[in-house]
Amino acid sequence: MKKIAFIFGLLLCSLGINAQIVVLDAGHGYGTSTSDNPDGRTATEIETALAVAQKTKALIDNSCTWTVHLTRTTNVNGWISVNQRATMSNNWNADRLLSIHCNAGGGTGTETFYCTADDTNTAPDIAFAQKIQADMVTHGSWTNRRCVEDNSFLAYHLGVLRYSSATACLNEIGFVDTTSDAAKLNSNTWRDSFALAYFNAFKSNLNLTCTAVAAPGTFSLTLTPECSGTATQNRLNWTASSNATGYDIYRNGALYASNITGTQYINTLVTGGTTYTYYVIAKNASGTRTNSNGTLSAATLVCNATPGSFTMSATATCSGSQSAINVTWTTSSNATSYDIYRNGNLYAPDVTGNAFLNTYLITAGTSYSYYIKAKNANGSINNSNGTLSRTAISCSARAASPIEKSAVLDVKIYPNPNNGQFTITVDKASASDVHYSIYDITGKVIESKNIESDGRLETAVDISRLPSGTYIINVTTDNQEFTKKIIKN
Repeated sequence: MKKIAFIFGLLLCSLGINAQIVVLDAGHGYGTSTSDNPDGRTATEIETALAVAQKTKALIDNSCTWTVHLTRTTNVNGWISVNQRATMSNNWNADRLLSIHCNAGGGTGTETFYCTADDTNTAPDIAFAQKIQADMVTHGSWTNRRCVEDNSFLAYHLGVLRYSSATACLNEIGFVDTTSDAAKLNSNTWRDSFALAYFNAFKSNLNLTCTAVAAPGTFSLTLTPECSGTATQNRLNWTASSNATGYDIYRNGALYASNITGTQYINTLVTGGTTYTYYVIAKNASGTRTNSNGTLSAATLVCNATPGSFTMSATATCSGSQSAINVTWTTSSNATSYDIYRNGNLYAPDVTGNAFLNTYLITAGTSYSYYIKAKNANGSINNSNGTLSRTAISCSARAASPIEKSAVLDVKIYPNPNNGQFTITVDKASASDVHYSIYDITGKVIESKNIESDGRLETAVDISRLPSGTYIINVTTDNQEFTKKIIKN
């Protein structure tokens, strides 16, 4: 029984050692500036003290079995007096109390104070303060100002340190009125380092083994304005941050969306033509890290505008020995493509350039009329100078130039004849936005589609549903076209 009792006693002792109670006192209270803080403290001290306290708590919570209390959790929930803070620490039965402050008065570096007034055993406070000071110097890259006893310093120090029964000290991280110090105090990355310094000091002073979770790694953000139909939106994509458990999106400097678990966010609540700025913070229980390429800005697209006005011209010409009509037009703002109408009927849909050389069924001496519609997802508009008619010229005696010969599309359609299933290939490296249309012998459009690829383009066609007979295939790309008869058995 004695052996069992001895083991049980060791277990209780072990549990007691690991179940430490830590109080983090973010100094001086609430407010966001000197004007609304009872002690006249600046926003740098108010915000830095709380941020570092919260980050230290997160490190402990994520990797240790200790209990952590904060004497304040926000910057705006009212003033808590020094005596109240000491009482809070005593009510929580704290083992360690760390009061976190920022200094002022034209110096630089970090310093730590301890109070041994009324103490019968001063060694714990001294050892704790020395460890806090040493780790803050190391992890904060600070000048080591001093670590001293001060039993007659400011009432705030005495009120919190003297009247708390916990082993306690007060650390002045750096100077808010020294430019180099202030830059570090306001840096999220440096605040992570300060929190890690406190975390390591607690572990060492309490002789405990806890492992802090690694902070999120660097990552990069891209911002893409785009349209979704008629709606404008901004798409944010970022690379994964190692060790991150979530991401917060900041828009125009304010938190906009929190705890995103993927690596993409689409911001739809935006106004077309307006510029927005974004940055993303990766986070986990150990702290946060801003995206490595900083804040990105972009103007949203205007996605609800119909195509703008434009003009068209048409010229009778030759393509080698083939009579042709060359149709060109100016660019229509907001247009994504153009439909060409010949003799009142849709002839070539979804053309993306600004020219079209019509050679199919062009006969010398015959007049052909054209007009064009510019279009996008929101509508279409006709060319402003209306329908133009041109009479084809004779080109039978003219031989194609070497340039014209080399530019001719190499289109193959096989098998032909067929049972309604065949393949179209276009072998032209510069071809883009290739389109084919199938007509019956009356000129009616049976099928019209794009062939989407690069370099060698190929698509399978199935018209087995159609009656047997002769059909015309018209393939267009850029300002060229190719026509061929096919026979469906």
